[in-house]
Formats: sequence, structure tokens, C-alpha cells
Amino acid sequence: MKQSIERFLQFNGKTLLFLAKDGTNWIALKPICEALGIEYTRTFKNVSADPIIGPALAKQPMQVPGDQIRNMICIPENWIYGWIFSINSSSAELLNYKRECYRLLYDYFHGTITRRKELLGEKLSVQLERGKIEKVLRQNPEFLQFENLKAMEARIGKSLKEVEKDEMDEQLRLQI
Repeated sequence: MKQSIERFLQFNGKTLLFLAKDGTNWIALKPICEALGIEYTRTFKNVSADPIIGPALAKQPMQVPGDQIRNMICIPENWIYGWIFSINSSSAELLNYKRECYRLLYDYFHGTITRRKELLGEKLSVQLERGKIEKVLRQNPEFLQFENLKAMEARIGKSLKEVEKDEMDEQLRLQI
């Protein structure tokens, strides 16, 4: 069981620590509450009752100032950001965090939608241009011959695969 205690981040003038254990980063609940200016006991009760996050809570040994190790209630990192976003409080620190979450979510989804729209536009332009060129090429007898040769090559390749499969099946029957 590999574990290490590392610096996590600075938030609101407080250093938050996490425990890296078996590929999971465990973040202590109490220091997060203190950094957000929310009451720990009530928050712990709410988190414990949450049907998704509650079962994920665990006591983990965390190093606190003065080289002391204390067992602290922790949440896996993959749940922490959504959990913080779901907290109801008028704490200025929490409201700032939520504003940033709203901005990040908007930027992500709006960017995805905008990028998809741009790509669809590019795809349509390319298809239209290709269609124009193909129309001109189809008037050229050599292009039609080229297309016929490609189709013949594909049919021959398919036939070769069938012959190879039949030969392999025959070899397997002979070995049995």
C-alpha cells in the first residue's frame, strides 16, 4: 500500500493537504470547510447523509502542522469539486468558488458546442468543394476508368480474403 502526504493547493490563505494512497487522492474535509468559511459539523452530517458522497468518505491519516498525524475524514478528489459546488451557504469564499465553477462549466460546454458548430461548418464546406470537383472529374473518361479500376481492386481484395479464409479452414481440418 503506497501512500504519501503532499501539498494540495493554496485556497483563501490556507494550505490544503491530501493523502495520495493507492492511486486515490484523499482530501481532508475539515480544512476545506475552514477555507470556505463553512461550519464543519453540519457539513460533515450533510456529506455523510449524501447517497453518493457519503459512502465514499473515509478516515485517513493526515499530517498536520508540528509533524503530528491525525485521522481525518476525507473525500476522494474525484468527488470534492462537485461536492463543494453543491454546498448551500452565503460564505463569500464559497460564493466565489461557485462563480468560478459556473464560469468553467459555461466555458467548457459553450466551447464544445461552438467548436462542434465550427467543425460542422468546415465539414460542409469541404463536402461542397469535393462535390464540385467530383462533378468536373466525372466528365473525364480517364477518371471514370480510374473509379472502375478502384472498384475492381476492392472486389479482387474481397475475393482474396475469402480464398485465404477457405485455405486456412482447410489447413485446420487437415491438422485435426
